[in-house]
Amino acid sequence: MSNPGKGLSIAGLVLGIVSAVLAWFYMINIIALITGIVGIICAAKGKSAAVAAGAPTGMGTAGLVLSIIGTCLAGIGFFSCTLCVLCTAGTAGVLGL
Repeated sequence: MSNPGKGLSIAGLVLGIVSAVLAWFYMINIIALITGIVGIICAAKGKSAAVAAGAPTGMGTAGLVLSIIGTCLAGIGFFSCTLCVLCTAGTAGVLGL
């Protein structure tokens, strides 16, 4: 008996974990942001397929939550670090601003 949506739920969970881990590192926040968004899409599709088939949805929910958390952390880190680097470079006269 197959579990519909299980593969997408697992993919969403793995991408959520990757996103949450990579969100803490400078200069690769954009990768974490992309993996988080793809993880949200995979987990949502997997969860909806599982709901339609009456299968358990725990892994899809976990993947969705973890992907959302990773995406938020990566977004905050990306914009705050990028802004900090640009302001520092502008102050130092590197950008010619």
